[in-house]
Amino acid sequence: MNSNAIRKAYLPLTNCDLDQIAQSGQCFRWAMIAPGEYIVHDGHDQALLKQRGNLLALEYYGDRLAKWMHYLDVETDYDGILHSIPAADKYLRAAADRASGLRILNADLWEIMVSFIISQNNNIPRIRRTVEAMCERLGEPRQGPAGTYYTFPDPADLKDVRRLQGLGLGYRDKYIAQLARNVASGRVKLSKLHTMTTEEAHTYLKSIYGIGEKVSNCILLFGLGRKEAFPVDTWMRKIIGREYGGKFPVELYPETAGVMQQYMFFSERSSRKL
Repeated sequence: MNSNAIRKAYLPLTNCDLDQIAQSGQCFRWAMIAPGEYIVHDGHDQALLKQRGNLLALEYYGDRLAKWMHYLDVETDYDGILHSIPAADKYLRAAADRASGLRILNADLWEIMVSFIISQNNNIPRIRRTVEAMCERLGEPRQGPAGTYYTFPDPADLKDVRRLQGLGLGYRDKYIAQLARNVASGRVKLSKLHTMTTEEAHTYLKSIYGIGEKVSNCILLFGLGRKEAFPVDTWMRKIIGREYGGKFPVELYPETAGVMQQYMFFSERSSRKL
């Protein structure tokens, strides 16, 4: 198969709303063309996504269909997840109904690690600007289905803190540079994380300079596909305090707590309660 040929696929996909995913705080390199239409970047790849009801049109290069189907988490039964929420939890049921098009993307692990280090004490528009500037300065220019784009920089491209100046990273530049040096040298092996249990991976991630509890859970959820991970930030603490007396019942969702977190997070953002 020609890896430089643009190909198209049409995916029947329920419980998928591209606009909701784009606004969910898990992806920072989605560019809206129009409602329901996005240029999407992940790692070294670009795709074009267009939604028409429950049909998703995907344009991609050559042999990357399996990658994008995995990225969009097509094999997960989100309808089953939605129906697993007890009727008695009226708040979560309403939040899930409002956010029923969300899916947990299986994004590039390295990009997720760097992006969520950048996310610390930051807001989504600023994170997007910083990530885009980083790609333009240190990534590799390529041609994709939507035209010229820049890949997410490899670890070797981010290990010199001087090259990170002026990107809006602030104090986070030293975290990223040290992580990049450790990954490039093999001291930190990203492949090991995929083979660890969630608890082991959580402990390992928190041992890395610049990664704490919340960022570790975000990496687990969005970069390693561990849907049981439950990131808690300031917004989530307020929601849990208001709706659950300070303790969300994660034990009810041993494999999907992170999906519930996304439903709550998106619902609150969209209704601007916080």
